[in-house]
Amino acid sequence: MASSKEQGPQQQQQQTSDQSHNFRLQFVTWNVCDTTPLNVAPLFRAEGPPPDLIAIGLQEAPGNPATAVIFEDTWGNASMKHLSQRGYVKIRTEHMQAILLHVFVKLEHLPHIRWIKTAFTRTGVGGYWGNKGAVTVRMDLYGTSVCITNTHLAAHLEQNEIRIQEFHAITEAQRFPGCKAGTIMEHDYIFWIGDLNFRLDPIDYEAVMNSIADGRFQKLLEFDQLKVAQREGLAFSGFSEGNITFQPTYKFDKGTTIYDTSEKQRKPAWCDRILWRTRPGLEVSVRQHSYTSLSHVKQSDHSPVTSMFSIQVDLNKNQPLVLFEPVRNWMCGYKGVASYSVVMDIPTSGWDWIGLYKVGFCHPKDYRTYVWADSAGFGKGKRGCMVLFEPPYMPDEPGYYLLCYWSTHFDCIIGVSEPFQITKPPHLEEAMDALTFDKQRRSSSSSSSTSTSSADTASEADVLDQVDSEEPTQNTEDNREENVTRPKRHNGGVEQGKEEAADGLNKSEFGTAPNTDTNSQEQSIAMSEKAAGAIEQGKEEVQMEVRSKSDLEVTSEVSQIKVEETEDQNSPEDEEDTEITEAQMPVQDTTPSVETVPQALAGGQEVEGEKAKVSSTNQISQEEVIAEAAKDETYY
Repeated sequence: MASSKEQGPQQQQQQTSDQSHNFRLQFVTWNVCDTTPLNVAPLFRAEGPPPDLIAIGLQEAPGNPATAVIFEDTWGNASMKHLSQRGYVKIRTEHMQAILLHVFVKLEHLPHIRWIKTAFTRTGVGGYWGNKGAVTVRMDLYGTSVCITNTHLAAHLEQNEIRIQEFHAITEAQRFPGCKAGTIMEHDYIFWIGDLNFRLDPIDYEAVMNSIADGRFQKLLEFDQLKVAQREGLAFSGFSEGNITFQPTYKFDKGTTIYDTSEKQRKPAWCDRILWRTRPGLEVSVRQHSYTSLSHVKQSDHSPVTSMFSIQVDLNKNQPLVLFEPVRNWMCGYKGVASYSVVMDIPTSGWDWIGLYKVGFCHPKDYRTYVWADSAGFGKGKRGCMVLFEPPYMPDEPGYYLLCYWSTHFDCIIGVSEPFQITKPPHLEEAMDALTFDKQRRSSSSSSSTSTSSADTASEADVLDQVDSEEPTQNTEDNREENVTRPKRHNGGVEQGKEEAADGLNKSEFGTAPNTDTNSQEQSIAMSEKAAGAIEQGKEEVQMEVRSKSDLEVTSEVSQIKVEETEDQNSPEDEEDTEITEAQMPVQDTTPSVETVPQALAGGQEVEGEKAKVSSTNQISQEEVIAEAAKDETYY
């Protein structure tokens, strides 16, 4: 018992070491029979640890072959959306008409994969049409060459010899220039998936159906054309296949698990297969963890087939060729500086680029922005390289991002930074909070404008008192027009507020019909707030200039202006109006008013030109104006 306890940690350590070298791969093949995806999640469910690489091969996929080069197919989009949420990135897609192959890997493995190449071979209509044939994606994975081929071979029972010919045509035609493994058969690992279309022969329909009902699958596989071709060395020599324990995957009535009930009544067969092969003489091992069909997925006349593998890889090989320095303090709308180094003597060029990606991106072209990398050419590795992301191209959305270095020489990503955060600038947060508060305040003001309280009315009257205290006391129409057209002073501060307030008063004095429209109410509120703000600004500017004058000089100038105004009051009616106005004005012995001081500082030129033109028929006191404005609820 004690010995068992002592060996436990050693065994656990050995398992952990082995697991770190086990690279898990999941393959899915499915003839979708020209249907669009409904739910791709069942295709990628698997027991045990999640796979490091996922490849899905489709046949008879829907879509226009002419646009497939530009636009992602519906199955690819659905798979990419599902897998990107789980930390996978699509590294490559190869398609030929309705034959598609998508390959995804976990983000952590992205900089350890190099020399990703693709190929396709047409075998339909004597090799001129791509409805049948093969598409391939190959790569160097931690220094190990892996080749994945998705095929759709000739259909029908009697086309067995054609299928064998197509297999050889594919293996001989596909080449990968620049790679150590230049052909399919030269790779360390080969995974061959697809609708191979091999049938059961010679056996009649009734015998096949009886064997399926009894679960005698091994008996039926003796008539499998693929197994026969392998035994006779006609095709797929050296390839292995797991034990088939699932029922034939073809042909069902769509939407059911019932085999073909049409007039043709085709015999069921294992058309959809997953095989593998290792390079002869190579001391590598492949372990197949599962091999099954998904019979519950019924939208096609084929059942999907999936398999999980693990292979041995050396994690010390194919280390990232570009290392990024930690990125800190990046903010939306501001420039960002990224530093990196090329750790080996590799060819780089000005066509290399560095992409900024949101964490959870789908594929290498799913960047938010990019910049060209620093050019170096062949030879020396570079250290301390820096690139600048300009503010106009920085993302507006805060969140977690990362940087990836794309190499045109390797045609893949060879460096990935650690995730980092891009935050909002503080002033933007304050501005957004202020804007939200302002919208809420205006909305509240608009909703309460129809039921103005007495306190609100008093507040409005106070605002009018503040505006009118700055206006001359003459209330005739001529003087109002003269006040509006008077030159602006101090950047329009006081005068702009007076003009906007006077415009509102004019509407009340001339009996303008109240406007109960909500937009008019909001405009009036905005006008009053703007006027009050402008007046306050003008007051501050005036007070600054008043301080630069001596009290004696200002007082003498103001006194002179008052004498001139008094002398101009000739008629009894004018004198009466002057007395009323002066009684209403605040008493100011020596301190000049906000309105009078700018006139005095300007030399009294405007005051000298003004003459009170009071008409007995148009006399309106200041109190009447205020009272009239208070009655008009729509003024604000």
